[in-house]
Amino acid sequence: MNQRQLAYFLEVYSTKSISKAASNLFVTPQGISKTIAALEKELGTNLFEHKHNRIVPTNEAARLSIHAKNILEEYELITDRLFKSQRPIKTVSIFCSYDFPQLIPATFFKKFHDSFPEIQINLKEFTDDYILEKIKKHKVELGIIPGPFNPHYFGYEQLCSEPFCLVVNKNHPLAKRNSVSFSEISGEPMVVKDAKSTTSLNQLYSFDEPVEFPNIILETSDIHLIHSMAEENYALGMSLEYLAKKNKSDKLKIVHFKEEWLVKKLYIVYNKDNILSAEANALKGAIVDYFNNLQAPV
Repeated sequence: MNQRQLAYFLEVYSTKSISKAASNLFVTPQGISKTIAALEKELGTNLFEHKHNRIVPTNEAARLSIHAKNILEEYELITDRLFKSQRPIKTVSIFCSYDFPQLIPATFFKKFHDSFPEIQINLKEFTDDYILEKIKKHKVELGIIPGPFNPHYFGYEQLCSEPFCLVVNKNHPLAKRNSVSFSEISGEPMVVKDAKSTTSLNQLYSFDEPVEFPNIILETSDIHLIHSMAEENYALGMSLEYLAKKNKSDKLKIVHFKEEWLVKKLYIVYNKDNILSAEANALKGAIVDYFNNLQAPV
């Protein structure tokens, strides 16, 4: 007696028809009949009777059906089918700065899922201040934000350092330049991302050398709007190089800054007083490894 014989038997028992059972199981009626005959011979009893062109289960068949169902269910457990389908899925949330997801390719999430199928990632974009507040209050375990932030409350690891750049209309005088000093755009109309955030453009104030700001006419969290304003030559757009390269336009020129300190450093951040869950630790480790491998020498 084996699993296939019991499965065939239960299908005939359920449908009360050799032909229907064969159709449902994608086998021939002859194959079903031979399997049932072999099972009857092994058990030494008839499981079905033929009456008026119908198949009628015997009392022995009714008794066998109960055991057969239990045996097949146990077999599924042993082969891990039910374990896999019932494996609890645990969610780990990570809040990140706007546009950060564009730094990580889809392959990262595919590989992480393959390695940790029981972990579901909940990745959401928020303002930097909101993320820090949620981490501080233990509302979320992980965040990805730029510095600076208070190391008294937060543990962190640097992921990457992304240069700022300008996006300018190709008819703008600056489009003739490949690089420019920040001081050279003083007074120019500019569109930036969230300049008043404690972890955003006002980091420029923290440097020793004096910095004179351009004329900021619009702050927005929408990088596409920044690029659109530059495309129409309404203003210079303050962007990040990886975003500027991903949002290419025939109307725009990318102009680099000469200042090496004009960069956005991104960190993965967590509450110092909080012990991370196994799921959060797994995700944190995978993200850190991904960025470390990007920066590793070839």
